[in-house]
This record gives sequence, structure tokens and C-alpha cells, in this order.
Amino acid sequence: MLRTRIALTWASGVLLAAGLAAVAGQPADRTVPDAIFKASALYGIPFSNANNESLGKLTDIMVDEKGRIVYGVMSHGGVAGVGDKLFAVPPDALKTLGDVPNRADKKQFVVSVSKATLDTQPGINEKDYPTAPNAIFMAGRDNETVRRNAATSDQKQYRLRTLEGMAVRNQAGEDCGKLRDFGVNLNEGQVAYAVFSYGGTARIGDKYFAVPWKGSELKALTGKPTEVHFVVRVSKQNLDNNAGFDRNGFPSDKDLKLFEQSGR
Repeated sequence: MLRTRIALTWASGVLLAAGLAAVAGQPADRTVPDAIFKASALYGIPFSNANNESLGKLTDIMVDEKGRIVYGVMSHGGVAGVGDKLFAVPPDALKTLGDVPNRADKKQFVVSVSKATLDTQPGINEKDYPTAPNAIFMAGRDNETVRRNAATSDQKQYRLRTLEGMAVRNQAGEDCGKLRDFGVNLNEGQVAYAVFSYGGTARIGDKYFAVPWKGSELKALTGKPTEVHFVVRVSKQNLDNNAGFDRNGFPSDKDLKLFEQSGR
């Protein structure tokens, strides 16, 4: 459920959440408070371990139909993206977002795995992503994590980066713009809302709207499986008459209430 106040930094590449207290010297299981981050700003954040070994970077986030995070995709090794291996990191690892020791201006995720272990593992197949995190990250996970993985494994799954640019339609099939980004709640392991642009020409004059994940649906309106759209419950008239929010700002409760928030 979305809180009245949403702590969100939209400035590209900058991640400052209200109350973020992770500092050098805190244990690796530290977590950020209830906050929502721009998904695109999370990509590129590095992973480290308790020995301060550099392990890779977050490159994507896999979610299920209900917007629950199934895992984060971490790239490891390689040079400039060439020759790197990909690993599926459990969603609770993304809760460890905090400061790099002695560098409050830099953020990182912390996982309990060694660089040597990753070097000897094959990683995941980029053309055939798994339905659950890699086993090497799951040692010692509690029963709740196991249950969550089981609950998401039977759902359709989507990579957030592949959804960017997808056409947005309303239930009448009218063009409502394109998906641009996502507000991700790392603590709850959930996509809170999707951001789409509407109107304008060649991105000039676009308005931005945030639709709660529960008020949207990925489906083929024409019945053709290959013609999947991001479907929202709103009329074009309401979009035309609403100012939306600035692309460098963040949505308010009023913005979110523009859309029907009933569950699927």
C-alpha cells in the first residue's frame, strides 16, 4: 500500500532517500526505510560483500504479474559489458542499499558471496532467464523468502528494462503514451507504480503520469499474444485535463488517485 508521503529521488543517477541511515561500519544486513526509488537510477549501482570485494552492478529487475520483485540481475566480470556473466540476486539483497564505506556520495548493495565463487559459476543464460534467484545467494534464507520465491515462480515474469518504451493503452484501446520508468519500493520488494509519458511530440511537451501497479495490467487487447500493451484504467479526457507531474519531480497522492486502484 502506498504511503501518504513517498520518498523518491528522480534526479538521474542520484539516490537520496529520506532517513537513509546506512553508513560505514554498519552490518551488511542493514536496510533502507520504506522508500521508493526510480528504477533507472538503481541500474549501475554496484554490489559488494563484507570483504569489500567488487562483485558487479545491478543491470535489471525481474518482477511478476503483481509487481513483486523476483530478483535483481547483477552483471559480474567482463569489460564494458563484454564478457560479463549475469546472476539473479534475491530481492532482499536489494534492501541492503547503503553508502560505500567512507563515500557517502556513493551507494552499493551488499551480498554474502565471494568474488571467487562468482568467478567459478556459469551465471544465467541471457536468453533464458530463470524464474527464481540463483541458489548461491539463497543459503541461510528464512522461510518467508522461500515462500515468496514459491509464490512468484508460477506468475508471468517481466524484466523492467524490456518494458520501457512499451505502448500504453486504456481499456478502450486508445493510445495513452509510453512507459518510461518505475517507482520501486525496495523494502517491500514491489513495484509501486509505473511512469508513462503522454502527449507531446518527439518527447517535447510530454506530461508524466504515475499509475499504481494494481491499477494497470499487461495484456493483449486484440487477443494476439504478440501485441501486449500496458493497459491503464483512465480516459484520454482525464489525461488531457490533468497536468501530470514534472519528469524530474515525483508523483503526489493526487496524481496516483487519478487511476483506479482496485486489485486484479
